[in-house]
Amino acid sequence: MEGKRHRKLREDCQAVSEVVGQVLMIAIVVLAFSSIAVVIFSDIVANPPHTPHTDLSEKINTNDDTIKIIHSGGEAIDLKAIKIILSVKGQSVPFDMSDYNKPNSTVKVWHFDGNLSNDNALMLGDCIEINTSQSNISLRNDTIDMFFVHTPSQQVIQKVMLHSGN
Repeated sequence: MEGKRHRKLREDCQAVSEVVGQVLMIAIVVLAFSSIAVVIFSDIVANPPHTPHTDLSEKINTNDDTIKIIHSGGEAIDLKAIKIILSVKGQSVPFDMSDYNKPNSTVKVWHFDGNLSNDNALMLGDCIEINTSQSNISLRNDTIDMFFVHTPSQQVIQKVMLHSGN
């Protein structure tokens, strides 16, 4: 009787090995397609534009209604790719850098040597001067939120809360 039991178990083992083989083949195919999909879809996603890393320092002058933003370290910044937003009590006013240093512009860019800049880059020691007298922003308020935004990447380079003081 024992011999017949062992023979039956040996005869049934062939079907099990076929099922295991098919499961392994399916697993290999799924892994192959998923790895190919990862490679293809990772190339389709575009790399975001480079956001410059820089240090800025700010000064506020309530007598002249001006804000000065000084490049105090880090990478040079393309001025045409920058937007400065001043926000006071929920009211935001954007200052676009595309028309700086024009005769009626509220934004001036100065080189570290004191001359007006004609470059399209803000370099170490350069200064952006924003005159807010023509806008609805009053620098005599308690706090002003300033956002220095890199427009191609839509990243805020620096967010600062300016205090006008007494």
